[in-house]
Amino acid sequence: MRPFLTIRILALLLTTGVLAGAAPGPTAPPPRLRVVRGVTATGEATPQWLAILRRRLSDSTYAAVAGLRKPLTAAERAWAELIESRIAGWEREIPAIAAPFAPVAPPPAVTIVLGNRGAHDGFTHDPVTIGHDLSALQREYGDASDPGNRERLDRFFRHEFTHLMQKAWRPTHPYAMDSPLRLALAEMWAEGLGNYYSLADNWRSVGGRPSERTRSTLAILEPRVVARLAALACTTPERARALTADLSWGRFDRKWGAVAPALWLELDGDRPDSAYRRLVEEGPDGIWSLAERHLTPELAATLREARVADSLCAGH
Repeated sequence: MRPFLTIRILALLLTTGVLAGAAPGPTAPPPRLRVVRGVTATGEATPQWLAILRRRLSDSTYAAVAGLRKPLTAAERAWAELIESRIAGWEREIPAIAAPFAPVAPPPAVTIVLGNRGAHDGFTHDPVTIGHDLSALQREYGDASDPGNRERLDRFFRHEFTHLMQKAWRPTHPYAMDSPLRLALAEMWAEGLGNYYSLADNWRSVGGRPSERTRSTLAILEPRVVARLAALACTTPERARALTADLSWGRFDRKWGAVAPALWLELDGDRPDSAYRRLVEEGPDGIWSLAERHLTPELAATLREARVADSLCAGH
């Protein structure tokens, strides 16, 4: 999406076939979105929110938060109301978000669950469920009415719905995650495609030229991407956990494995829509060619060596 490809522009791309390589989309109506509260009127977590926490938390952390009585605060309710107000617009966006994954269809119905303990600002739980921890949204971004938060939620939705599409895509496009490096590539593929939609306008190219923020961030991240992937070749799972701890966690502009691919997609010529579809189709191994199109010759050579080394160790 160019700064930020509006739904009107995306609809034009779809109807004119500009999304290169995309098969005709499904004729079924877009999925319906349903918002449910994960907190009762008296402040207990609902069974649905508890099921979300059970999957995400350790036993001890789950035990510490599951039984809390924590009614929604006024600020949390405001975030819930803002999310609810965006549903109709988000439903209209779904065909464009799903198009690069055609002919895989989006799920017919998606539930957005809103809790207030134990989770993160936005996430997917299973192939048909998106979650938001309202307390995390308030803590990280202030009041729902603060400037930019409506647009932030829109970006969150695009990101998380992309993850639902990836979940629908994977069963028919298997990928062997049989080495630490290939596990990292799979995460880079998933989070890079998602974070492309998380980029605010100040990351976007203008007149075919990268923004200063993009340029300066890639100057930091690109050497880190190459160093980490090279270190992951033939390493142990224990060492890999340390090397990938910040791949997609932490400060946004330091998520080396999640943000660098998103920025490369943004910079990939005048047709980022085609680059996006290409990365979807190529799967996690598409990270190799995406990176090589943007790295310096020296960094690209190091990355090729890492790929060869890992293939020898893993027997690919």
